[in-house]
Amino acid sequence: MDYKIFKKMTEDENYILSGKKFDNYVIFIGICEIDEKPSFILEKRAIGIRQGGEISFPGGKIEEFDENPEESAIRETMEELGIPREKIDIIGKYGIQTNPYGMIIHCYLGLINIKKLEELNPQKSEVERILCVPLEFFFNTPPQIEKIQLNHTPNKFMQIKNIPDSYRKPWKGYKREIYFWEYNCDVIWGITGEIIFDFIGRYNNMRNYFENIL
Repeated sequence: MDYKIFKKMTEDENYILSGKKFDNYVIFIGICEIDEKPSFILEKRAIGIRQGGEISFPGGKIEEFDENPEESAIRETMEELGIPREKIDIIGKYGIQTNPYGMIIHCYLGLINIKKLEELNPQKSEVERILCVPLEFFFNTPPQIEKIQLNHTPNKFMQIKNIPDSYRKPWKGYKREIYFWEYNCDVIWGITGEIIFDFIGRYNNMRNYFENIL
């Protein structure tokens, strides 16, 4: 047994176990400042594509030709919003989100350097329209919270011996919260809602931290 291999296997702190089974995506949490209001740039996805009609951040699947996830996030944002590279400033990687639907989502945080929405030329095949939602709205508006429960259903081929019989029939999974905001008749929820909920909580915690050390 080569213990040098054990050591090498622990060097990547971002390694996700069984990550190759999942599809890898990126999203860009893009913030612009219009009318002196820091705002999220969101998209209403075009009807006819996956999750059409829903509200999301710019993003998409990581392609083999992308140098790294960050470049994927930049490429997708440029394509969907129709803006040049110099209008996008990546601050850094915000985090990695996993979900029970077989997706790993690499989230990047940054700035979209525009002064008005007319500077954007969204890709009509993917984007129905652009939303500019002030961060202040989310800080001042608690989401409506609902809960769902995911269940596990074994297929008919699950005939492995010596496992408890309880796993040969459907069993309950964990409950998870879903966050909803209604903004100008659009509903922001799902993966986008989870990311925004995390962002607002994390920002408030960081702000309290910095206020306490000053």
